[in-house]
Amino acid sequence: MSVAHRSVYQALLGDRIVRLQPELSHYVGGAARGEAGIGRGVYEFAGPSKSWLVPLFAAIARADALFGERGGAGLTVVNVPHADSHGRLCLSSTRTFAFADVTRTMQDTMLAGRDGLLHDFLGRSRFLEVSLRLSVSPEGWLRMRSVGTWLWVGRVRIPVPQILSARVDLLERWDAETASQRVEVTLTHPILGRVFEYRGSFEYDPRAGRVGDVDTTRIDRRH
Repeated sequence: MSVAHRSVYQALLGDRIVRLQPELSHYVGGAARGEAGIGRGVYEFAGPSKSWLVPLFAAIARADALFGERGGAGLTVVNVPHADSHGRLCLSSTRTFAFADVTRTMQDTMLAGRDGLLHDFLGRSRFLEVSLRLSVSPEGWLRMRSVGTWLWVGRVRIPVPQILSARVDLLERWDAETASQRVEVTLTHPILGRVFEYRGSFEYDPRAGRVGDVDTTRIDRRH
């Protein structure tokens, strides 16, 4: 598997990447160095924002995209940078949320699109696509906000109307006080308000293994 000499983030941020916190810049540049990586930490909260939404998210938990559990959870994330068959930059991740009684998994593959947006394909079958615009805050934090959502049914790409989709907001930053990486993700529906979120911190090891040492056989290259 060949890996490009830039990461997904570097391809989309361009010159803005130098404005990131140094620790965060090193993290997002891991793919360019050909490194896989493992992060371990704790989320103070992960899951549906409102208890009455639990049944809805629980129904799709087996798809490895979202889940119905809510509360604190241990986190393990494995990042695998790679290129697809068309040579496009990708980053595939598996996040494991260890709740007190059950462990849930979230899988996704991020693609640097030619439209200047990050396209994130979620779930074990990569059935949900979200496009996000990347930016760097004045503090040097990485921000992402979604601008479009699609469902994949087989090879058919179906746009999700805005009234039915939730806006995704992500903030990633380095926390000098705890010497760890901090992440906050929210999904906000235009009518229901915030519906899903996770927030916490983790320590990341980019030397945990190179790309060739990580199993990528389950990555769905539908895109």
